[in-house]
This record gives sequence, structure tokens and C-alpha cells, in this order.
Amino acid sequence: MVSSLGRLVLSIWLFVVLIVTSSYTTNLSSILTVQQLSSPIQGIDSLILTNERIGFQVGSFAENYMMEELNIPRSRLMALCSPQEYAEKLRAGIVAAIVDERPYIDLSLAENCGFQVVGEEFTKSSWGFVSISLHILLLLV
Repeated sequence: MVSSLGRLVLSIWLFVVLIVTSSYTTNLSSILTVQQLSSPIQGIDSLILTNERIGFQVGSFAENYMMEELNIPRSRLMALCSPQEYAEKLRAGIVAAIVDERPYIDLSLAENCGFQVVGEEFTKSSWGFVSISLHILLLLV
């Protein structure tokens, strides 16, 4: 025979176990992802302030834009040929970021997970983005 008091204690105990389990799961997932989400580069302004190399697509307007409008020295810029090369250079730490037109950034992100877009669009026609490797960011932190 189970008393009403026993049922009440059991219900409270199950509720406490549910809360503790949920809290543990939330904290564990937070610990595992928060390091990946932090970045010293928050957008084009913070990228300009670093001394890191910046990649761009060969033939893109981004090279002239960065040199003439943003006053980034040519020695910090590196011409890259393809989204595959973007990923290679980011993973190797040769460039800290890629500045390119949105379609090329989207193509690179579709083929290579582990990268993220940071900052806001910074050109008149809404095509300029900064793409940063999460792997590289972990090395820089």
C-alpha cells in the first residue's frame, strides 16, 4: 500500500532529478561550445587593427577596396584562387580571415564547416563579408 505522502515525496524527487539532469546537460553543452564561439575579430574594424594577413579572391574588388578605402597595406593581403584555398589557408593559419563577396563566402561555408561569418556587411552593395575559421580563432585566443 502506497500512501499519499509517499507519492508526494516520489513526485518531488523525480522533479528534482529532472531539474538536475537538465542543468547538467545545459552546462555541459555550454562548456563544449562557448570556446568555439569566442573570437578576437568581431568585424572589419577589429580585423584592421590586427597585424594578421587577410585573404581575398583573385580579381575581386576586395583588394582595391581594402587598400584604398580601408588603408590596409598590400603586404597584409593575400590573393587566393578558390574556396578550397580559403579553407587551406585558414586552417594552416596563413590568413586570419577572408574578405570576399557573399556568394563566394556562402560557397566556401557550404563546402567547409568549421568556419563562421562575423561582423556586418561593410560595402554599399552589401557584398563584403569577413569569414573566419573557428579553428584558427582557437589558436589565436
